[in-house]
Amino acid sequence: MSAKFRGMNCTHSSSRRVGEAPLTRRKCLHIHVVMTDETSKPASTPCLCLALRQASRVVSRLYDEELRGVGLRATQYSLLQLLRRSGEVRQRDLGEVTVHEETTLTRNLRPLVDAGWVAVRAGQDRREKWFKITRSGLAKLAEARPAWARAQGRMRSLLPEDVWQNLISVLPEVARLTAEA
Repeated sequence: MSAKFRGMNCTHSSSRRVGEAPLTRRKCLHIHVVMTDETSKPASTPCLCLALRQASRVVSRLYDEELRGVGLRATQYSLLQLLRRSGEVRQRDLGEVTVHEETTLTRNLRPLVDAGWVAVRAGQDRREKWFKITRSGLAKLAEARPAWARAQGRMRSLLPEDVWQNLISVLPEVARLTAEA
């Protein structure tokens, strides 16, 4: 399948409460995507951001497919792995390592805490939170390891070895340099 795009102009109004007069009117362009029977593939783009996001989504989808059977998503598996290696860590420090905003990290950690795979405790400052993987979290990681290895193997088989090695070395550097900017 491939996509064909069709634009349609419209005007939206916004108001504070139902029944109140609109505060603003704005024009927008809705893009309608019509799928055809041609082969679907990510759009080629000179935009690094779009290219990285497209790659991230399809790679995450592949890992999620493999991890689904053990009840984890790729993001959750990665957090459990980081906590296993780090021991107990402050949420702020974990956010810096994972390059997550605090609210996103909280949202990603909540299901792990709820499942009992991650323990959380308050720090000296009541706003500070410390996280560590639990025994059941370590058991979940051990259960998930074969699924992760299958996903990793699938990715390695899809990419030429030089591309794999380049991505493994370059992407962390891209993240580091961009975070420092």
